[in-house]
Amino acid sequence: MSQETIARILAIEEEAVRIHDAAQRQAARMVEEAQKSAATLREQSLSQARQQARQIVATGQEQADAERARIIAQAEAEAQGMEATAVHHLERAVNFVLKQVAGST
Repeated sequence: MSQETIARILAIEEEAVRIHDAAQRQAARMVEEAQKSAATLREQSLSQARQQARQIVATGQEQADAERARIIAQAEAEAQGMEATAVHHLERAVNFVLKQVAGST
């Protein structure tokens, strides 16, 4: 082989090594970028899931508070009704006793 051919082969091999090294660096950058993107996407997904969980809890709390208020209002209404009935019965009982006492003298 001639000196020129050998020099050309060496130049081609050096260029191949540079291309290979550049491709490896680019591949490493791409992997790093993909990992960063995946981590960012994971954090965004977790953040959204946490926000949804907080919203579900808040909605559940609001519903529980509304149901509690409804039950308390219903119980108060029933208690007032029972109190009114008890007062009416007490008045009837007092009147009955008074009539019995007045009628026995």
